Amino acid sequence: MKNLLLIPALGVTFFLIVVACGGGGSEKVVTGRVVEVIARNIAEIESLTIRDAESQTWEFTTTGPVGVSASHLRQHQATGEKVQVIYSTIGGQFVAFDIQDFVMADGETP
Repeated sequence: MKNLLLIPALGVTFFLIVVACGGGGSEKVVTGRVVEVIARNIAEIESLTIRDAESQTWEFTTTGPVGVSASHLRQHQATGEKVQVIYSTIGGQFVAFDIQDFVMADGETP
């Protein structure tokens, strides 16, 4: 149990170090449909590819837990439901720090 609490703490610590050292600027957000997801282990995602509304493909890596599992993202891939990815650009790569189910605002089309 103690080790499970350590994993998110390490991810947050890494993120804070990267931000403090100017490792890529501010966080950005993109929304799209899951194209591919590769698991690092049962709790973490190695990489994620999504396609946004303009058909641009976005490829993300991760440095630790991002709030959802690979199996959850595979459900999104199967159903076509969108996800929202919060990321930064670090060393020329898009690094996802948080992935959430996308919730449409009133009047928005899917």
